[in-house]
Amino acid sequence: MNYSPILEVKHLVKFFGKNEVLKDIGFSVDRGDVTCIIGASGSGKSTLLRCINLLETPTGGEIVFNGENILAKSINLPKYRAKVGMVFQNFNLFNNMTALKNCMVGLEKVQNVKKDEAKKTALEYLEKVGMGTFINAKPRQLSGGQKQRVAIARALAMNPEILLFDEPTSALDPEMVGEVLSVMRDLAKTGLTMIVVTHEMMFAKDVSSRVVFMDKGVIAEDAPPDVIFNNPREQRTREFLSRIIQ
Repeated sequence: MNYSPILEVKHLVKFFGKNEVLKDIGFSVDRGDVTCIIGASGSGKSTLLRCINLLETPTGGEIVFNGENILAKSINLPKYRAKVGMVFQNFNLFNNMTALKNCMVGLEKVQNVKKDEAKKTALEYLEKVGMGTFINAKPRQLSGGQKQRVAIARALAMNPEILLFDEPTSALDPEMVGEVLSVMRDLAKTGLTMIVVTHEMMFAKDVSSRVVFMDKGVIAEDAPPDVIFNNPREQRTREFLSRIIQ
């Protein structure tokens, strides 16, 4: 059994110009963990996620995935991103492709999977997120919640070892938030390793194995959800939660 963390972030720093957005960030994620990252807008949550996925290049520090520092050498970026998938706030679907094709394209282009096999895998995951009847719909024909479910199916089709979610419900109308969170709850039960940047406190409280609270570019508190929500150690955490949870 491999008990070492699947992902370790060590002394991660990110500057945009002279602005230090991430300051000496460190945490680790075990296999099967659901880590929720919470904090006010502008605290560095999304930047952290984008650094983990290498959509942003960290200024300093290490990101260790399966024991290998992915910043150290010429890493195969598409291969790494297939293993560390990402679901975006604004879905990032290809508008000219059907739901099915959106889920097949990565398999065919990145993993060189044959078309029939890619189709079979894509259908399986679209079914899994409740989008089996919409395989021929293009994004413009879908609601926000449906688009996000297709985006989740697309990420899952690549068979990632970790799935990153960047505020997956924040672009959705309130009535659609539930359907996406419900898919994410089901995924958590399958043992998929997930890192979720979210404003949905009930989801963080109910589903996460641990909660990381970020404030002004640092991790102010990192603890199990019952500690964060019922008995936070830090004054900053208490103030944030009292503003968010009425």
